[in-house]
Amino acid sequence: MTGGVPLTGNGLAHVLARGGEEGDGAGLLHHLLVDQAIKVALVLVALIVLGLGMALIWQKAGRGGPPERDDG
Repeated sequence: MTGGVPLTGNGLAHVLARGGEEGDGAGLLHHLLVDQAIKVALVLVALIVLGLGMALIWQKAGRGGPPERDDG
């Protein structure tokens, strides 16, 4: 079976879709959403750090800013 989880029966997706009528579906949904938010935040921070690092390396390599003349 491919293409996702059907919302029939008493599976996890069904419990989450109904709002947690059985067991602690609401708590599980909250946990999954917080986990996903943490992962997204980590990826965003990593991308910002990567961008800053690349910009710093670009400047240190002499390719940042206006070109310098060597009339010496």
